[in-house]
Amino acid sequence: MLVVPVHLSSRRPRLRLIGGALFVAAVVAAALALDATVVATVTTALGAVAGVLGAWLPLRQRTPQAEGAAAGPPRRSVTAPTGDAPRVLHGRETELARLRSALARPGGRFRVLAGLGGVGKSALALALHEHAAARRGRSAWWISARTPETFTDGLVHVAETLGATPADADELRAGTARARDLWWELLSRARRGWLLVIDDADELRVLGALDGTGWLRPSGRGLVLVTSRISSPHPWGRAAEVIRLGPLAEGPAARMLLDLTGGGSEAAARRLARRLGGLPLALKVAGSDIGREFSRWESLAEYESALDAGDVTGLLHVDRGVGGPPDPRQVPATTFELSLASLTGEGLPHATPLLRLLSCYAPNLPIPVDLLACEAVDALLGGPADEAGRQRHLHTALRGLAQLSLVAEGHLERHGTRIRTASLHPLVSEASRSRAAGAPHQAAVEAVVAALAPLRSDDSRTWPLAAIVSPHVRQLLDTSLAYLDVEHLTALLDVAARLVAATAWSGAADASGQLASHALARTTPLDEDHPARLNLRAELAWATGRNGDWDTARTMLASVLRTWESQADPPPLPVLDVRHKLAWSIGRTGDWESARARLTAVGEARRRLLGADHPDTLHTRCCLAWATWRTGSPAEAEAEYRSVIADRRAVLGDDHVEVLDAYHSLAEGYVLDNRHEEAEAVLRTVVAARDRLLGPDHPETLDNCPRYWLGRALQGQGRHAEATDLLERLLREQTRWFGVDHPATAATRACLTGRPGTTGTDTTHAR
Repeated sequence: MLVVPVHLSSRRPRLRLIGGALFVAAVVAAALALDATVVATVTTALGAVAGVLGAWLPLRQRTPQAEGAAAGPPRRSVTAPTGDAPRVLHGRETELARLRSALARPGGRFRVLAGLGGVGKSALALALHEHAAARRGRSAWWISARTPETFTDGLVHVAETLGATPADADELRAGTARARDLWWELLSRARRGWLLVIDDADELRVLGALDGTGWLRPSGRGLVLVTSRISSPHPWGRAAEVIRLGPLAEGPAARMLLDLTGGGSEAAARRLARRLGGLPLALKVAGSDIGREFSRWESLAEYESALDAGDVTGLLHVDRGVGGPPDPRQVPATTFELSLASLTGEGLPHATPLLRLLSCYAPNLPIPVDLLACEAVDALLGGPADEAGRQRHLHTALRGLAQLSLVAEGHLERHGTRIRTASLHPLVSEASRSRAAGAPHQAAVEAVVAALAPLRSDDSRTWPLAAIVSPHVRQLLDTSLAYLDVEHLTALLDVAARLVAATAWSGAADASGQLASHALARTTPLDEDHPARLNLRAELAWATGRNGDWDTARTMLASVLRTWESQADPPPLPVLDVRHKLAWSIGRTGDWESARARLTAVGEARRRLLGADHPDTLHTRCCLAWATWRTGSPAEAEAEYRSVIADRRAVLGDDHVEVLDAYHSLAEGYVLDNRHEEAEAVLRTVVAARDRLLGPDHPETLDNCPRYWLGRALQGQGRHAEATDLLERLLREQTRWFGVDHPATAATRACLTGRPGTTGTDTTHAR
């Protein structure tokens, strides 16, 4: 008998077909060579074998996918969502090139595209997926890690394409420790150059351990690309390269809008792009809304106006048309709230009220973290009783928000001081603020009050914080008033007045006046003679004077003083402050005799109320010394200046701005008395100290105090070339920072033409 070996147990389909063909050939050969009896015997045997094959082959030829479908739960889609991919990917050329390079040379690392919800992580991943899928013979897979179920379905699907058995699929679904090794063993069978995208990996527990033993591991054979809101590199481990995505720049964002709308004004597109903070999801929603049939808005400008006039979070929603299923992740405001919900699920419920509080401040600008270390914030977050516990409570919430890119950490360097900050994207800020009740707004006010309470406006150490906090106070004035009671409104306006004063002291009188006017326009809930309103009016008058209009300042201050004095029992300290400012304004308008008498009275009153060494008392003494000099008593004035300098150094320290101010005023007197060499010696010391303490570009350094007077001292000694060089450099800097019409700029220009004092600013001591 002819025996033909047939390997029916072969696991490979191609071998099974070859074996079957050989078997049939053997049967035919036997039929031709043997007699009828043998043929009948063989035929009977073949019938039996055919019956076995009929039952066995279909069972063995069932695909793993079919087996898995029969054994497992209903299959979710694991197809890449190419329908959501933008037609043109704007502004991500650098990142896409970087990812393509990583796809060609993975280098044994996986990549993480991280950033705020709606920043376009999935869109960039889709662009890479389409590029990878277009290569012949290479594999590209897409798995959603939005939930454990979608992630598991994706793993099983990919495994089955790599030859997993039904038993393998069951083990993968069970998620055993061996299943992870099995998954990577199967993946190692794929041809080199594969791409695996794991999308929406916002909950790391879905991915398992990230120490190289979980589902997520690096590979040198292909690229694993993860998209996630978790932008901190620490959770991902050393095998990850985190690529952080930020909002689009204005140009690409505007082009994205124009593509979606089908055209329009580039200027309007740029304005709307700025309004939406360059967030791709918001740009997509807005552009689609404008560009669809029967849109409510005819243009980009109309849409921007609607945003400014209405509810931003209500306007920015996706309309998918008839039968379109809603997707909360396609709504910018909702996607931020989903991030907060995930933090609550991870044991950080206090992250939500913290974000509400931060959203009360100005968006896209640094918020000092130290600002949050106060009782009001502790109460809002419900932290532990001990100080160390409260700090941990605050920082865990900040860390959670930062990991999901809801806040961004930053640092500022201000004159040697390093300040840690947090900032919010404009849409995150608006969306969260729309959900904030009264408590976050009130806590935001109390935090600013607590931060500024121990600081003096005339102390240069206050000015960096004042510059940072001022825009946040403006934001509170614009958006929080409806949530504030009279007590909190008063506290906010008082803080605004202190910031106005600090800004004026720092030399930025124009910004000081703007802040005062901004705050005064929002005092309507208060009476005309309310102390908060009067304090702001006094600071606005002072800023007006420092900007060169002392006549108007004098009129304004006289009006404030009359209002104070018409009250039955006015508070003495604010009244003395107005009397001091008014006296100085009177002197600056030419009546130094009257100013000297008034300053003498204010100095005596401050000495009685505050003491001889109080900074306010010393301040009035310094101004009185100048009035004394201007009324023809230079020797008496010089002696008083030296006494004030000694007392200020004892109370405030050698480097305090008020000490330098007194030295500077003494040097001014020397210049006016033609004592130019003495003036130069003092002024060079002051210039060096201001550069060291404030920086060469600080307004107080660029102002007429003191390089202008140094130039005049050099001119008085006949050193005209040296004076011209110094004054021309000062003029260029002043023009750049202040403008051509600023009093300081005009005074320097007049000095260069040989006509010092012709601008009415021959005495620039404005204290």
